[in-house]
Amino acid sequence: MVIRNLTLLGHTASGKSSVIESLAFINKTNKQDIPNSYGTPSLMDVDEEEKRRKTTTLTKVFPIKTKNYKLNLIDTPGFSDFIGEILGGVFASDNLAIIINASNPIEVGTERSWFIATEKTDLPIIFIINHFDKENLNFENIVNQLTENFSSRIIPLTVPIYESNSFKGLVDVLNKKAYTFFNEELKETEVPSNLSNLVNSYYEKIAESVAETNEELLNYYLEHGELQFDQIIKGLKDAYNQRLLYPLLTISAKVLPSVKLLNTYLEKILINSDERVIKDIEGKVVNKDNLSALVFKTISDPYKGRVSFIRVFTGKLVKDSTVLNVYKDEKEKIGSLVEVIIDQHNPINECLAGDICAVYKLEKTLSGDVLSSLSNPVKLKSIEYPEPLYEKGLEPKTKADEEKLSSAITRILEEDPTFKAFRDHDVKQFVISTIGDVHLDYIISKLRNKYKVNIDLTVRKIPYLETIKGKAQALGKYIKQSGGRGQYGVAHIEIEPLPRGQGFEFVDKIFGGAIPKNFIPSVEKGIRNAMEEGILSGNKVVDVRVILFDGKYHEVDSSDLAFQIAGAMAFREAMSKANPILLEPIMEMEVFVPDSFLGDVMGLLNTKRARIIGMEASYRKGWQVIKAQVPWMEIRDFAVELKSATQGKANYTLKLSHYEEAPPHIAQQVINETKKQQQTEVSS
Repeated sequence: MVIRNLTLLGHTASGKSSVIESLAFINKTNKQDIPNSYGTPSLMDVDEEEKRRKTTTLTKVFPIKTKNYKLNLIDTPGFSDFIGEILGGVFASDNLAIIINASNPIEVGTERSWFIATEKTDLPIIFIINHFDKENLNFENIVNQLTENFSSRIIPLTVPIYESNSFKGLVDVLNKKAYTFFNEELKETEVPSNLSNLVNSYYEKIAESVAETNEELLNYYLEHGELQFDQIIKGLKDAYNQRLLYPLLTISAKVLPSVKLLNTYLEKILINSDERVIKDIEGKVVNKDNLSALVFKTISDPYKGRVSFIRVFTGKLVKDSTVLNVYKDEKEKIGSLVEVIIDQHNPINECLAGDICAVYKLEKTLSGDVLSSLSNPVKLKSIEYPEPLYEKGLEPKTKADEEKLSSAITRILEEDPTFKAFRDHDVKQFVISTIGDVHLDYIISKLRNKYKVNIDLTVRKIPYLETIKGKAQALGKYIKQSGGRGQYGVAHIEIEPLPRGQGFEFVDKIFGGAIPKNFIPSVEKGIRNAMEEGILSGNKVVDVRVILFDGKYHEVDSSDLAFQIAGAMAFREAMSKANPILLEPIMEMEVFVPDSFLGDVMGLLNTKRARIIGMEASYRKGWQVIKAQVPWMEIRDFAVELKSATQGKANYTLKLSHYEEAPPHIAQQVINETKKQQQTEVSS
């Protein structure tokens, strides 16, 4: 069977799901009343969160079967916060379609789709203008905007007949035939006189563009002055496959006849899965008989368990076989094998090269993993997911919620490679990390509604450090007498600062047996324990040298515990005398921003106490990369603020650079917050 895979990308509300539903309907795959009215829940949106939000949040597969081929249509979310789902849909495919909103052609999601398609893959790309039933549209202006922003090699294959703000029909440029919409059918008619010149110019552009991509066709074109229809079609498909040209089609998903013409061109242009050459990470062509497959999506189903969605690139995946997870070097048993239609699963015995299927209950395998044969493993390029940078603290409201939270978080982590959750022991906080505020809201809603966990969101605590700037001495004395054996330990220490990043150094200068050697490690242990919580903000103490130079012991009452306590007491007192300071973490940041928003982002960074290290042109034309160092505490909400300042266009990376002394007003603010929290804990 001929198999084709097409992933739809685009801004939210561009109509990706509606396009799929209409294609399904005209191919007799979907018998429901399609297309739906916009704003109502889509047939594709089956998740409870999707129904509530009335938008796609999960990538889904809808196979269309005709007598000639099987077309797997892959629907993806429009919100950038669901980038993990989008990337999964892209890497599972062989063809990409960028859906354009006719009323607003250059939206944030449209640009993002172009960048993903061109920077992450070498897959061919088609543009589909949707919503052409809206008012006040100008087709030529839309095409000009697309060619100016994306590529001059975008070529229209259809031209809309648009009169009095009404979508009346389409002109098939290659066939130079016009069709009006009549009773949900295409009725052939004359090309409108006002479109004749435009259609001819687009036809010439197609012929010239196709000829330029193929030497044989170019020679024929120069000799005869034109190309034959069959030559254009074949040349167009070859150029599309090599990403030398980007075909453009115009529809309204609500106007079924327009989708029929789209369907005709998809049949002619899309590449089959077996026409694609599959290469491993070293660039070597993979043997077509050898199994290689990518897990592009994972869901946690309450009845089926973990469900892994798989694109088979070469070979075939067979029920009850054993395969290798090549990156984790783990064997996996392929038990239940199913074909997926949105949320319906139909049992199958094998999944052939080029097709998409799902497997239940793989133990070690998650999204982004590659499966291959045991005898000849193949390493395909895996999906590189972006790091989630928007962090919040999470607290269950009750003990019962705490128990449910652990299970729920585990399931969400299995499903979402762009979500992280961990306990930050330095600040004693459970932290969740998401792509942005929409992603966060989705996760929280899922915890509350699907998993019934009552939780509170809190501000992300910053892992400050404490150190000293001066020297000091202190005596730690722990003497406790009782009816029986007492406790006796005395330690005399001196502390001094170490260079930044040196950590901790313990120096034993005891002489004359003032403290027996077997108790000296006890003093050090007590000091290390005390350093875990400093005296200013309760954060870890670093970059300190401690010199133990004197002490006392008792032959009967001295013990390991006594000297631990004495060491801790001495350290806390000495630190209070040694000019203690707070160190704040400084992050290294790179912000990728369009030139048009450069001033806004620079202004935003200036409000964050950022130090601009440099700026350089990005690999993207018209974009800049700002390199800066900025205190962590200032950018806890930077993901949301940057989105607001740049209409969602800019993005950034972040990693810890170093620690440095916090300004006095910041240090005092942190100290006051710590005291307030401690008082609250005591009173409760």
